[in-house]
Amino acid sequence: MSGQEKRLMVMAGGTGGHVFPGLAVAHHLMDQGWQVRWLGTADRMEADLVPKN
Repeated sequence: MSGQEKRLMVMAGGTGGHVFPGLAVAHHLMDQGWQVRWLGTADRMEADLVPKN
């Protein structure tokens, strides 16, 4: 992957058992230079929680 952007899409939602581990992985990878995007549901907890983190 030398010279290429590192990108990841996290798909997790609905419950804290999915959202919180997804956020932890996303933060860890972002600290290493990865570009992370989130895919979730607009009417579940991730819609409020993810933008704040």
